[in-house]
Amino acid sequence: MRGDRTWPRGRAIPDTLGGGGAVRRIFWLAWRDLTLELRGRAGLLAVVFFLTVMLLILGLAFGPYPQDLRKAAPGVLWVALAFAGSLLASRAFGLEVEDGTLDDLLLTPGGKEWIYYGKLLFQMILLLAVGLILIVFTAGLFYLPLAAWPGLLLTLLLGTLGYASVSTFYAGMLARLRGRDVLLPLLLFPIVVPVVLSSVQATIGLAQGLPVAEMRHWWQLLLVFDVIYVTVCSLLFPWVLEG
Repeated sequence: MRGDRTWPRGRAIPDTLGGGGAVRRIFWLAWRDLTLELRGRAGLLAVVFFLTVMLLILGLAFGPYPQDLRKAAPGVLWVALAFAGSLLASRAFGLEVEDGTLDDLLLTPGGKEWIYYGKLLFQMILLLAVGLILIVFTAGLFYLPLAAWPGLLLTLLLGTLGYASVSTFYAGMLARLRGRDVLLPLLLFPIVVPVVLSSVQATIGLAQGLPVAEMRHWWQLLLVFDVIYVTVCSLLFPWVLEG
């Protein structure tokens, strides 16, 4: 591997980390992608702007009555998050291919699972940030109650983990294809339907003020899906990335 790379302009892994531990590589990869994403800002701002316009259009479509808007709030929130997840996932590996650094990551000695976990951590941080913004917007436009905010945050964490685990896997698999932006949602959405539906149901219960005991089974179901998705995707990721 070349020893004269610069960072963060050069997106390849520095030689000083070539023999480092997997955990160190995971955090380095996530930190590098976050730094480049925040420095560019255009892609992230475009996602936020698109989702804001989407919420405004849906708010007009569901009418001016608060009770109708409140009923639609959980579904609108998670539909917006689903679109955000697909847009952000395609950017993660798309930039690697454009800059020609994906092969450099693959040439790093050792297993390749750390690439998946690094990209997953990057996606999780962005999705959680966008999700918090969407919750605030949804509360203002659709009268989503924020009294049960701890439950909302837990649902957001579990739901985004399940979604990001699959979106990161498919984004890596389709990274070298020209039509990845079109194929990604087609492959992704059928797989993550259980996560989205469980998240919507949990959010509906929180909006209705149901007791935490009645919401626990939705969170347990989300946790089961998270464990399955992360485990399976991390095991298959090295094969599809090098294929």
